[in-house]
Amino acid sequence: MANDEKRSWSSHLSFIRTKRAVFTLTLLVIISAVLIALGATHVLRPKTYPSDDDQQPSSGDQQPSGDDQQPSDINITANGIMTAPGNWRPKNSSSIANGTPLRIMSLGASLVRGEFSTGDVGFRKTMRDELVNLGVPVNMVGSQRFGEMLDNDLEAYGGNRISQIHEHATHIVPQLQPNLFLIHVGSNNVLQNRDVDEAGAHMEDFINYLLNASTRATVIFSTCLTNTVPDCEPKILDVNEQYRNIIKKFDSKPVLLAEMHPSEGFPDRPQAIDIGPDGTHPTDYGYDLMGHIFTESIQEADRKGYLRWPVENGLEKDGDAGRAEETTTTQELPPSISTSTNTSSTHAATAIEINR
Repeated sequence: MANDEKRSWSSHLSFIRTKRAVFTLTLLVIISAVLIALGATHVLRPKTYPSDDDQQPSSGDQQPSGDDQQPSDINITANGIMTAPGNWRPKNSSSIANGTPLRIMSLGASLVRGEFSTGDVGFRKTMRDELVNLGVPVNMVGSQRFGEMLDNDLEAYGGNRISQIHEHATHIVPQLQPNLFLIHVGSNNVLQNRDVDEAGAHMEDFINYLLNASTRATVIFSTCLTNTVPDCEPKILDVNEQYRNIIKKFDSKPVLLAEMHPSEGFPDRPQAIDIGPDGTHPTDYGYDLMGHIFTESIQEADRKGYLRWPVENGLEKDGDAGRAEETTTTQELPPSISTSTNTSSTHAATAIEINR
Protein backbone atom coordinates (compact mmCIF):
# COMPACT_ATOMS: atom_id res chain seq x y z
CA MET A 1 0.00 0.00 0.00
CA ALA A 2 2.78 2.39 0.96
CA ASN A 3 4.50 1.75 -2.34
CA ASP A 4 1.28 2.50 -4.24
CA GLU A 5 0.93 5.85 -2.42
CA LYS A 6 4.54 6.80 -3.20
CA ARG A 7 4.02 5.98 -6.88
CA SER A 8 0.83 8.09 -6.90
CA TRP A 9 2.59 11.13 -5.35
CA SER A 10 5.53 10.69 -7.69
CA SER A 11 3.14 10.60 -10.65
CA HIS A 12 1.44 13.80 -9.43
CA LEU A 13 4.77 15.64 -8.99
CA SER A 14 5.96 14.49 -12.40
CA PHE A 15 2.75 15.79 -13.99
CA ILE A 16 3.10 19.15 -12.18
CA ARG A 17 6.73 19.48 -13.26
CA THR A 18 5.74 18.69 -16.83
CA LYS A 19 3.00 21.36 -16.76
CA ARG A 20 5.43 23.91 -15.32
CA ALA A 21 8.02 23.09 -17.95
CA VAL A 22 5.47 23.42 -20.74
CA PHE A 23 4.17 26.71 -19.28
CA THR A 24 7.67 28.11 -18.85
CA LEU A 25 8.68 27.10 -22.36
CA THR A 26 5.50 28.62 -23.82
CA LEU A 27 6.09 31.85 -21.90
CA LEU A 28 9.69 32.06 -23.13
CA VAL A 29 8.53 31.57 -26.72
CA ILE A 30 5.95 34.35 -26.36
CA ILE A 31 8.47 36.74 -24.78
CA SER A 32 11.02 36.00 -27.49
CA ALA A 33 8.46 36.65 -30.21
CA VAL A 34 7.50 39.99 -28.63
CA LEU A 35 11.14 41.07 -28.31
CA ILE A 36 11.84 40.18 -31.92
CA ALA A 37 8.80 42.15 -33.06
CA LEU A 38 9.80 45.22 -31.04
CA GLY A 39 13.33 45.06 -32.35
CA ALA A 40 12.09 44.91 -35.92
CA THR A 41 10.04 48.09 -35.38
CA HIS A 42 13.04 49.92 -33.84
CA VAL A 43 11.29 50.33 -30.49
CA LEU A 44 14.10 48.63 -28.60
CA ARG A 45 16.98 49.86 -30.75
CA PRO A 46 19.56 51.54 -28.49
CA LYS A 47 20.23 55.24 -29.05
CA THR A 48 23.58 55.86 -30.66
CA TYR A 49 23.80 59.62 -30.17
CA PRO A 50 27.34 60.57 -29.11
CA SER A 51 27.91 62.34 -25.81
CA ASP A 52 28.83 66.02 -25.71
CA ASP A 53 32.45 65.06 -25.16
CA ASP A 54 32.41 63.01 -28.33
CA GLN A 55 30.59 65.58 -30.46
CA GLN A 56 33.07 68.41 -30.70
CA PRO A 57 35.92 67.49 -33.04
CA SER A 58 39.35 68.82 -32.22
CA SER A 59 41.33 70.76 -34.76
CA GLY A 60 43.49 67.68 -35.20
CA ASP A 61 40.65 65.35 -36.12
CA GLN A 62 41.36 63.48 -39.31
CA GLN A 63 38.68 63.87 -41.94
CA PRO A 64 37.96 61.23 -44.56
CA SER A 65 39.70 61.89 -47.81
CA GLY A 66 37.77 62.48 -51.00
CA ASP A 67 38.77 59.01 -52.14
CA ASP A 68 37.21 57.44 -49.04
CA GLN A 69 33.77 58.92 -49.58
CA GLN A 70 31.52 58.67 -52.57
CA PRO A 71 29.08 61.34 -53.77
CA SER A 72 26.22 59.07 -52.68
CA ASP A 73 27.38 59.57 -49.08
CA ILE A 74 26.24 63.21 -49.15
CA ASN A 75 22.90 64.05 -47.54
CA ILE A 76 20.89 66.12 -50.04
CA THR A 77 17.51 67.63 -49.20
CA ALA A 78 14.75 68.23 -51.73
CA ASN A 79 15.80 71.89 -51.75
CA GLY A 80 19.38 71.16 -52.74
CA ILE A 81 21.02 71.63 -49.33
CA MET A 82 24.02 69.31 -49.01
CA THR A 83 25.74 68.10 -45.85
CA ALA A 84 28.22 65.41 -45.00
CA PRO A 85 26.75 62.11 -43.73
CA GLY A 86 25.84 61.47 -40.10
CA ASN A 87 23.55 62.85 -37.40
CA TRP A 88 26.22 64.80 -35.54
CA ARG A 89 25.23 67.82 -33.45
CA PRO A 90 27.66 70.28 -31.90
CA LYS A 91 27.76 71.15 -28.22
CA ASN A 92 25.19 73.64 -26.95
CA SER A 93 23.16 73.40 -30.14
CA SER A 94 19.89 75.28 -30.13
CA SER A 95 17.28 76.16 -32.71
CA ILE A 96 15.42 78.98 -34.37
CA ALA A 97 12.29 77.88 -32.55
CA ASN A 98 14.05 78.45 -29.22
CA GLY A 99 14.96 82.00 -30.16
CA THR A 100 18.66 81.60 -30.86
CA PRO A 101 19.93 84.98 -32.11
CA LEU A 102 21.66 84.80 -35.47
CA ARG A 103 24.76 86.94 -35.79
CA ILE A 104 25.25 86.59 -39.53
CA MET A 105 28.32 87.52 -41.52
CA SER A 106 27.81 87.50 -45.30
CA LEU A 107 31.11 86.99 -47.10
CA GLY A 108 31.99 87.34 -50.76
CA ALA A 109 32.25 89.90 -53.52
CA SER A 110 29.80 92.11 -55.43
CA LEU A 111 27.13 89.39 -55.56
CA VAL A 112 27.00 89.41 -51.75
CA ARG A 113 26.95 93.20 -51.72
CA GLY A 114 23.93 93.06 -54.01
CA GLU A 115 25.33 95.34 -56.68
CA PHE A 116 22.93 96.20 -59.54
CA SER A 117 19.92 95.31 -57.37
CA THR A 118 17.32 97.85 -56.29
CA GLY A 119 18.73 99.59 -53.23
CA ASP A 120 21.93 97.51 -53.43
CA VAL A 121 20.50 95.02 -50.93
CA GLY A 122 20.71 91.90 -53.11
CA PHE A 123 19.66 88.69 -51.35
CA ARG A 124 20.39 90.02 -47.85
CA LYS A 125 17.16 91.93 -47.22
CA THR A 126 14.98 89.13 -48.60
CA MET A 127 16.69 86.58 -46.39
CA ARG A 128 16.73 88.81 -43.31
CA ASP A 129 13.04 89.67 -43.64
CA GLU A 130 12.15 85.98 -43.96
CA LEU A 131 14.13 85.12 -40.83
CA VAL A 132 12.59 87.97 -38.84
CA ASN A 133 9.12 86.80 -39.93
CA LEU A 134 10.04 83.41 -38.45
CA GLY A 135 10.67 85.15 -35.13
CA VAL A 136 14.46 85.06 -35.33
CA PRO A 137 16.56 87.88 -33.78
CA VAL A 138 19.04 88.82 -36.53
CA ASN A 139 22.16 90.96 -36.49
CA MET A 140 24.06 91.19 -39.78
CA VAL A 141 27.71 91.89 -38.92
CA GLY A 142 30.91 92.79 -40.72
CA SER A 143 33.38 95.63 -41.10
CA GLN A 144 31.48 97.08 -44.06
CA ARG A 145 28.05 98.67 -44.50
CA PHE A 146 26.33 98.64 -47.86
CA GLY A 147 22.78 98.84 -49.16
CA GLU A 148 19.53 100.66 -48.40
CA MET A 149 18.54 98.66 -45.33
CA LEU A 150 19.15 99.39 -41.66
CA ASP A 151 21.01 96.22 -40.73
CA ASN A 152 23.36 96.38 -43.70
CA ASP A 153 26.68 95.12 -42.28
CA LEU A 154 28.63 92.57 -44.32
CA GLU A 155 32.13 91.50 -45.27
CA ALA A 156 32.16 91.65 -49.05
CA TYR A 157 34.43 93.39 -51.55
CA GLY A 158 33.84 93.79 -55.26
CA GLY A 159 36.15 91.70 -57.42
CA ASN A 160 37.34 89.45 -54.58
CA ARG A 161 38.41 85.90 -55.20
CA ILE A 162 38.17 83.19 -52.53
CA SER A 163 41.64 83.70 -51.12
CA GLN A 164 41.15 87.47 -50.94
CA ILE A 165 37.94 87.36 -48.94
CA HIS A 166 39.61 84.77 -46.70
CA GLU A 167 42.32 87.33 -45.98
CA HIS A 168 39.78 90.06 -45.23
CA ALA A 169 37.96 87.73 -42.84
CA THR A 170 41.06 87.22 -40.70
CA HIS A 171 40.94 90.90 -39.69
CA ILE A 172 37.35 90.94 -38.41
CA VAL A 173 36.04 87.45 -37.60
CA PRO A 174 37.94 87.00 -34.29
CA GLN A 175 36.47 90.25 -32.99
CA LEU A 176 32.84 89.81 -34.08
CA GLN A 177 32.49 86.04 -33.51
CA PRO A 178 29.48 85.38 -35.80
CA ASN A 179 27.51 82.21 -35.16
CA LEU A 180 26.52 81.97 -38.83
CA PHE A 181 28.58 82.57 -41.96
CA LEU A 182 27.04 82.82 -45.43
CA ILE A 183 29.53 82.54 -48.28
CA HIS A 184 28.99 83.14 -51.96
CA VAL A 185 32.30 83.58 -53.76
CA GLY A 186 34.12 82.05 -56.72
CA SER A 187 32.73 83.81 -59.78
CA ASN A 188 35.68 86.21 -59.80
CA ASN A 189 38.09 83.29 -59.89
CA VAL A 190 36.40 82.39 -63.18
CA LEU A 191 36.04 85.91 -64.57
CA GLN A 192 39.68 86.70 -63.81
CA ASN A 193 40.82 83.18 -64.75
CA ARG A 194 42.75 82.94 -61.48
CA ASP A 195 43.05 79.86 -59.28
CA VAL A 196 40.11 78.13 -60.95
CA ASP A 197 41.62 74.69 -60.40
CA GLU A 198 42.31 75.57 -56.76
CA ALA A 199 38.86 76.97 -55.97
CA GLY A 200 37.75 73.95 -53.96
CA ALA A 201 40.99 73.79 -51.97
CA HIS A 202 40.85 77.52 -51.26
CA MET A 203 37.23 77.24 -50.12
CA GLU A 204 38.08 74.32 -47.86
CA ASP A 205 40.88 76.33 -46.22
CA PHE A 206 38.54 79.31 -45.85
CA ILE A 207 35.82 77.27 -44.15
CA ASN A 208 38.28 75.61 -41.79
CA TYR A 209 39.59 79.04 -40.81
CA LEU A 210 36.08 80.32 -40.03
CA LEU A 211 35.23 77.28 -37.90
CA ASN A 212 38.44 77.67 -35.91
CA ALA A 213 38.22 81.46 -35.54
CA SER A 214 34.55 81.47 -34.44
CA THR A 215 34.01 78.19 -32.65
CA ARG A 216 30.22 78.46 -32.21
CA ALA A 217 29.62 79.13 -35.90
CA THR A 218 27.82 77.30 -38.66
CA VAL A 219 29.06 77.81 -42.22
CA ILE A 220 26.74 77.81 -45.22
CA PHE A 221 28.53 78.18 -48.53
CA SER A 222 26.93 78.07 -51.93
CA THR A 223 27.73 77.04 -55.45
CA CYS A 224 28.20 79.84 -57.99
CA LEU A 225 25.33 81.23 -60.01
CA THR A 226 25.01 80.42 -63.69
CA ASN A 227 27.00 82.88 -65.79
CA THR A 228 26.29 84.14 -69.32
CA VAL A 229 29.66 85.80 -69.98
CA PRO A 230 31.12 84.00 -73.03
CA ASP A 231 33.29 80.98 -72.19
CA CYS A 232 32.73 81.31 -68.40
CA GLU A 233 30.00 78.76 -67.76
CA PRO A 234 32.20 75.64 -68.19
CA LYS A 235 34.57 77.00 -65.54
CA ILE A 236 31.64 77.86 -63.27
CA LEU A 237 30.51 74.24 -63.55
CA ASP A 238 34.04 73.10 -62.68
CA VAL A 239 34.21 75.30 -59.57
CA ASN A 240 30.77 74.12 -58.45
CA GLU A 241 31.77 70.49 -58.77
CA GLN A 242 34.82 71.19 -56.61
CA TYR A 243 32.51 72.69 -53.98
CA ARG A 244 30.23 69.65 -54.05
CA ASN A 245 33.24 67.42 -53.52
CA ILE A 246 34.62 69.28 -50.51
CA ILE A 247 31.35 69.14 -48.55
CA LYS A 248 32.17 65.45 -48.06
CA LYS A 249 35.18 66.46 -45.97
CA PHE A 250 33.13 68.24 -43.31
CA ASP A 251 31.63 65.24 -41.56
CA SER A 252 30.99 66.07 -37.87
CA LYS A 253 31.25 69.79 -38.55
CA PRO A 254 28.43 72.36 -38.91
CA VAL A 255 28.84 73.01 -42.62
CA LEU A 256 26.21 72.99 -45.38
CA LEU A 257 26.34 73.60 -49.12
CA ALA A 258 23.46 75.52 -50.69
CA GLU A 259 22.91 74.69 -54.36
CA MET A 260 22.45 77.90 -56.38
CA HIS A 261 23.03 76.56 -59.90
CA PRO A 262 20.17 75.14 -62.00
CA SER A 263 22.32 72.32 -63.42
CA GLU A 264 21.44 69.97 -60.54
CA GLY A 265 17.72 70.13 -61.30
CA PHE A 266 16.51 71.65 -58.04
CA PRO A 267 13.56 74.04 -58.32
CA ASP A 268 13.67 77.82 -58.02
CA ARG A 269 17.32 78.33 -58.88
CA PRO A 270 18.34 81.47 -60.80
CA GLN A 271 18.32 80.65 -64.52
CA ALA A 272 20.16 82.44 -67.32
CA ILE A 273 17.08 84.61 -67.83
CA ASP A 274 17.47 85.80 -64.21
CA ILE A 275 21.00 87.09 -64.85
CA GLY A 276 21.43 90.75 -65.76
CA PRO A 277 23.05 92.30 -68.84
CA ASP A 278 26.62 91.98 -67.51
CA GLY A 279 26.25 88.20 -67.45
CA THR A 280 27.18 87.80 -63.77
CA HIS A 281 24.89 89.78 -61.45
CA PRO A 282 21.29 88.60 -61.14
CA THR A 283 18.15 90.64 -61.54
CA ASP A 284 16.08 91.55 -58.47
CA TYR A 285 14.14 88.32 -58.97
CA GLY A 286 17.38 86.31 -59.12
CA TYR A 287 18.60 87.94 -55.93
CA ASP A 288 15.29 87.11 -54.25
CA LEU A 289 15.75 83.46 -55.22
CA MET A 290 19.21 83.53 -53.62
CA GLY A 291 17.68 84.92 -50.43
CA HIS A 292 15.07 82.14 -50.33
CA ILE A 293 17.78 79.49 -50.82
CA PHE A 294 19.89 80.86 -47.97
CA THR A 295 16.81 80.98 -45.71
CA GLU A 296 16.05 77.34 -46.50
CA SER A 297 19.67 76.46 -45.75
CA ILE A 298 19.49 78.19 -42.37
CA GLN A 299 16.31 76.27 -41.57
CA GLU A 300 18.09 73.04 -42.50
CA ALA A 301 20.96 73.99 -40.17
CA ASP A 302 18.33 74.50 -37.46
CA ARG A 303 16.81 71.07 -38.09
CA LYS A 304 20.25 69.52 -37.76
CA GLY A 305 20.86 71.30 -34.46
CA TYR A 306 23.86 73.17 -35.80
CA LEU A 307 22.89 76.65 -34.59
CA ARG A 308 24.41 77.72 -31.28
CA TRP A 309 24.05 80.79 -29.10
CA PRO A 310 26.60 83.44 -30.15
CA VAL A 311 29.46 84.54 -27.93
CA GLU A 312 28.45 87.39 -25.64
CA ASN A 313 30.67 90.26 -26.78
CA GLY A 314 28.42 93.30 -26.48
CA LEU A 315 26.83 93.14 -29.92
CA GLU A 316 23.09 93.66 -30.25
CA LYS A 317 20.86 90.63 -30.79
CA ASP A 318 18.76 92.74 -33.20
CA GLY A 319 20.83 94.50 -35.85
CA ASP A 320 18.14 97.13 -36.45
CA ALA A 321 18.32 98.29 -32.83
CA GLY A 322 19.61 101.83 -32.50
CA ARG A 323 19.54 102.49 -36.21
CA ALA A 324 15.99 103.70 -36.71
CA GLU A 325 17.16 107.31 -36.99
CA GLU A 326 20.03 106.57 -39.35
CA THR A 327 20.05 107.24 -43.07
CA THR A 328 21.23 104.19 -44.94
CA THR A 329 23.49 104.64 -47.91
CA THR A 330 25.23 102.69 -50.61
CA GLN A 331 28.05 105.22 -50.85
CA GLU A 332 31.51 103.79 -50.32
CA LEU A 333 33.53 105.45 -47.59
CA PRO A 334 37.31 105.94 -47.53
CA PRO A 335 39.21 102.74 -46.76
CA SER A 336 40.21 102.09 -43.15
CA ILE A 337 42.58 99.57 -41.62
CA SER A 338 40.95 99.65 -38.19
CA THR A 339 37.60 98.44 -36.93
CA SER A 340 35.48 100.73 -34.79
CA THR A 341 32.25 100.13 -32.90
CA ASN A 342 29.14 102.05 -33.80
CA THR A 343 28.03 103.48 -30.46
CA SER A 344 24.38 103.66 -31.43
CA SER A 345 24.06 99.95 -32.06
CA THR A 346 27.34 98.35 -30.95
CA HIS A 347 27.85 97.15 -34.51
CA ALA A 348 31.32 96.93 -35.95
CA ALA A 349 31.28 99.41 -38.80
CA THR A 350 34.50 100.26 -40.48
CA ALA A 351 34.60 101.99 -43.81
CA ILE A 352 33.90 100.22 -47.06
CA GLU A 353 36.90 99.34 -49.16
CA ILE A 354 36.96 100.75 -52.67
CA ASN A 355 35.98 98.17 -55.28
CA ARG A 356 38.73 96.41 -57.11
